[in-house]
Amino acid sequence: MRSEVRFAGFGGQGVIKAALLTAMAAGLNDDIEVAQTQSYGPEARGGACKSDVVISNAEIDYVKALDIGHFLVMSQPAMDRYAPELDLGKVAIIADGTLVKTAPDGAGKVYFVDATARAEQDFGKVLFANIIMLGALAAISKVVDMEDLNTILEGNVPPKTLETNRKALRLGYELGQAALKEKG
Repeated sequence: MRSEVRFAGFGGQGVIKAALLTAMAAGLNDDIEVAQTQSYGPEARGGACKSDVVISNAEIDYVKALDIGHFLVMSQPAMDRYAPELDLGKVAIIADGTLVKTAPDGAGKVYFVDATARAEQDFGKVLFANIIMLGALAAISKVVDMEDLNTILEGNVPPKTLETNRKALRLGYELGQAALKEKG
């Protein structure tokens, strides 16, 4: 089974880092193949960026995403730019409700998680919003395991922020579960 996730936002939000952590966490399983690609504009901070992660239990013969099932989006400009490339009736959109206010017409499943606001409120820094979104992805999509994400944080975030990142991941998971319940 092949699962594809697109991460999008603006440079500086940790979008690429979130995708890399997802790929590494999925890759902890011996029977899983993973590929991650990324692109961003020349204005690294503030410019649009995206990263795709392909997770498969079979050999990945083509690393580009072909049939994205989950779209984790952290800014309205990224939503506006990348959502038209997706099958909106099929893809599950997980959006940072702090910065993404609308989904395109025809979007089926849209889950809003106020990651940036909660990062600021709970941790005093918006830089944990991407990790909150990762927790929400784990809860909503099931394409990556929460425990694998928790494991992969060690060695991939600054040691002094490890426990805060773990708390942000748990918070995101709880927010993702709440968003799932809200949708019914």
